[in-house]
Amino acid sequence: MINSIAQFFGVILSGIYAVIPNFGIAIIIFTVLIKLITFPLNHKQLESNKKMQELNPEIKRIQQKYKNDKEKQNQAVLEFMQKNQINPMAGCLPLLIQLPIMYGIFRLLRETGEFLGETINTFLIPSLQFINLQLSPAEFQGDPLQKVIFYLFPIISGLTTYLYQKTAITDPSQKMMLYMMPVMFVFFSFGFPAGLIIYWITNNCLTMGQHYLVINMDKKKSEEKAPVEVTKKTKKKTAKVKKGEKGEK
Repeated sequence: MINSIAQFFGVILSGIYAVIPNFGIAIIIFTVLIKLITFPLNHKQLESNKKMQELNPEIKRIQQKYKNDKEKQNQAVLEFMQKNQINPMAGCLPLLIQLPIMYGIFRLLRETGEFLGETINTFLIPSLQFINLQLSPAEFQGDPLQKVIFYLFPIISGLTTYLYQKTAITDPSQKMMLYMMPVMFVFFSFGFPAGLIIYWITNNCLTMGQHYLVINMDKKKSEEKAPVEVTKKTKKKTAKVKKGEKGEK
């Protein structure tokens, strides 16, 4: 299955590279395409997270009410979530979708001769043979400048993962994941091909951009809705005052 995914991705990346002959830029464009395809799923996750944030005070109240009975507490929270149509697994779905994609890219970059055309140059700057995106930071043995850049990739990967997790995690009980996931990705990234790390960093940045887009859209809707509600309330108050005046007459 992973070979089929890698082969499919190889066809797409080869097509992008034919138009823009830079492997790093091709990976970024490829990431944008994947993001567009998974947009509805990510949007659903963001909506679920937003709803969880709004309902967290009520969930805390239920947890406090049944703090001495864990079984009743879990049942009450579950019933509350079902009533408000909250799926606690919604936050995990995008990550589950990302796993086969990342495995596919990992396989693709490990076996470029099998999945990519021979004409593809996997260096970030081909003319200088600078940063081979097939290699992982742990594998690279070369000049100090490239070594520093290779080591920056895992650090940026961990930083963007932390920032993404900060927007995605709304359940206080999952707060440990806010710190565990970035540390794990920094550790694992040292063994990942640099091209795969570029994919992950770009994906995190796009997800955060999508999150802030959703927040701004909601703010605009609230701002547009507020004057209408104020106008309705004013009209009701005016109508009551007029009725009162008529009654007095």
